[in-house]
Amino acid sequence: MHSRQPAEMRLSRNPATHGRFFSLAALGMPVLALLAGCPSADKSGAGSARSCPPDCDQPKIPPGVPAFQVVKDSATGPADGQDVTIRVVLKQKTKRDQIYPALHFLYRYAMTRNPTEPRNFVGEFYASDTDAAAGNGQVAKVFRQQADKGPKCENAIKLELPEQVERAFAHSLNRGDVEDLEDTCHLNEKKKVARFDDKFTHKPTYTVDLGGKSVEVRYPYIETGKDEYVKTLSFNAAMTYWAEFMSTMFEKAPELQQINYLGMLDEQPVLKIAVTRQEYDSKLTTVQETIASFAAITFAKIGLHKLTDKAAQKEQEAHKTKTYTNALSFLPKDHVFISPRLKKSS
Repeated sequence: MHSRQPAEMRLSRNPATHGRFFSLAALGMPVLALLAGCPSADKSGAGSARSCPPDCDQPKIPPGVPAFQVVKDSATGPADGQDVTIRVVLKQKTKRDQIYPALHFLYRYAMTRNPTEPRNFVGEFYASDTDAAAGNGQVAKVFRQQADKGPKCENAIKLELPEQVERAFAHSLNRGDVEDLEDTCHLNEKKKVARFDDKFTHKPTYTVDLGGKSVEVRYPYIETGKDEYVKTLSFNAAMTYWAEFMSTMFEKAPELQQINYLGMLDEQPVLKIAVTRQEYDSKLTTVQETIASFAAITFAKIGLHKLTDKAAQKEQEAHKTKTYTNALSFLPKDHVFISPRLKKSS
């Protein structure tokens, strides 16, 4: 994990490189002093238009920032303490993660175009002129109130299916990014942390079928910390990963309609299971919860000296086998393949 600087300690950069902008309020430096020299927000015709609409100033948007058109630019209050609202319409379809450079740029533009920063600022983003005119269907917003140390953002753009699956897949492997609630504008640059298995030959992979709204997951059963397949594999161990992918991906990819899971051993599938969302929602949502609940019960029995560790382990494995077998019984037989190599606990 990389360290994050407090918001009040961050410095500004050129937005032409998807810039970052920050406040040095805690150091006694006004934001304007930091941003005034920033060349990214073209100030030709700077200052809110006298009547916008129809006569709206249009900032020069740098490469790498989604283009937008200003359709409303209003300011109330004295010149040294204005409340400013800028409403813009995106000129192209913009994905969720792509909107942040535009939020950054509009904020910097509003903060630096006049000698004095606005007291309060709101920048509203819309997908169409109709929505903007009505003030409905806002897709994103950047704002800062007088008491705020820096900008805050809201992003209502939905992830598309490939993005949903990508994030869900990462979470299935415990590699998903956790949203930083203190950095709603995504100002902190996320550095990729190298993993020991980045160069492994055998890695979990996925393929998205947009037409069928499905995903095929291939998971290699390898030794912990090694790029080689396990020598032996039990039914329960193989099914554990299937259950994790199934629950996490259906929960975190709401548009996903089917998961085709292939558990690989020695380059051959030893487990093939296809599950639709309807099957998951109706019968399979509690698989992991059922196993976890039973594990808690056996753990309590150990604490009360009613079971030995060995007996508790045997009970848990038998319960897992029963739970997984019962789960598979709800699926069509041609949607399930279990290799004889996978041994079940009795």
